[in-house]
Amino acid sequence: MINRKNSVILVKMVICFVMWAAFLAHNARAEETSADAIMQKSYAVYSGDDSLSRITFTFQEKGFPEKKLVYTMAWKHFTQGEYEAKVMMFREFPPDAKGVSYMGFFYTPNPSRNDDEWVYLPELRMVRKLSHSGPKHAKQEEFAPSELRQYDLMPRHPEYDTQQLIGTEKLGDVDCYIIQGIPKPNAEEAYPYSKVVKWISKDNFLPLRVDYYNEHGKMHKQQMTKWKKIGNAWMWEEVKGINMLSGNKTTLTVSDVRINVGLTDESFSKRTMQLGIEGVK
Repeated sequence: MINRKNSVILVKMVICFVMWAAFLAHNARAEETSADAIMQKSYAVYSGDDSLSRITFTFQEKGFPEKKLVYTMAWKHFTQGEYEAKVMMFREFPPDAKGVSYMGFFYTPNPSRNDDEWVYLPELRMVRKLSHSGPKHAKQEEFAPSELRQYDLMPRHPEYDTQQLIGTEKLGDVDCYIIQGIPKPNAEEAYPYSKVVKWISKDNFLPLRVDYYNEHGKMHKQQMTKWKKIGNAWMWEEVKGINMLSGNKTTLTVSDVRINVGLTDESFSKRTMQLGIEGVK
C-alpha cells in the first residue's frame, strides 16, 4: 500500500528524471566506442536548465487495485556552486492529500554530506525537515510497492562501475550499444544489484532499456524508457519498471513540460511550499 512516507521518498526518486544529466546531447555520435566513453556521454545528456512539469506514478501491485500519485514539479539545475539541483513537488492527487509538498536541495557529490529535504503537511500547517538517520540500504524498503526505486532512477556516475561493451542490438528500430556494468568494490554503499545491463542508443546515447540483476545473478527487473525532445533538451515521457519475479509494475509518466522558464533561487523556499505551485516564479 502507498502511505505518506512512501510517497515522499518517491518524490526524491523522481528528481532523477531531471538530474540524469545536464550538459551535452549535441554530439550525435561518439568518436570512441569504448564502454566508458559511451556511458560518459549517456550520463551527460542535456535535460534543460530548469523545468515545470506534471509527474504521474501508476502502481500495479499483484492482489491490489491500481494506485496513482500525481504531482506538479519545479526543478532547477546548477552548474556552479554547492548545489547540483533544487526541486519542489506539489501533490495533486489523490484529493485527500492535495496540498502536501516536498522540497529538496541536492548538493554536488560529496560522500560526507546528505541532501536537504523538507515536507509540508497542510493539516498540521507545518514544514518538517526529513531525517537521514539510519543505513542507506534501509531506505530502499520504503519504496515498496514501487518498481522504480531511488537506485533505479538516480543518475549513477559511470565511474562507480566497471563498464564493458558486450554487444550491439536493435531495440525496435533503434541501434543500441549493450553495456554491462558491475559495481566496483566500495564504490557506493549498499547498491542493491550485482550487475546492470543497459541498452544505449547509438544516435543520442539515451538509455532505452535497463536490466537489473540481484545478488544471486537472477534478473530482478527490467526498466523501459520512452524519451521526448523539447528544443535541444531530452526529457522522460514514460518510464516503466517491471519486477520479473513478482510481476508488479510501476509506470512514471511526465507531461505538461515547460523547459528553461527562468526559475529563480527564491522560488525554492518553505514559504513557497505552503503557497503551492502558484508561488513558484
